[in-house]
Amino acid sequence: MQEESPKNKESQAEKNRRTNREVFYALGLVSKLGVSVAIIAAGFVWAGIKLDQMFVNKYHIFMIMGFVLSIVVSVYDIYYLLEPIIGSEKRKTFLKRKKK
Repeated sequence: MQEESPKNKESQAEKNRRTNREVFYALGLVSKLGVSVAIIAAGFVWAGIKLDQMFVNKYHIFMIMGFVLSIVVSVYDIYYLLEPIIGSEKRKTFLKRKKK
């Protein structure tokens, strides 16, 4: 049987640590995205309901507008949070094409 050298064990441990960091980073990012979208949607819909109550609007126009506005703001927030990842992938693709 071939035994692993200490250097090989260290490199395997470093790979495991890097993988764990990447997994926890991804989980944190997904959690942040989910919570931010939920808070944005709840806030805008709640404000729309309050405006509908204030102006006695039985058609819930402000609530619908708040919901639509929350979608727009959530898309912007998601893009803003993912832009460093998206940007790095675009740069990698651009540099690969440029080298050829």
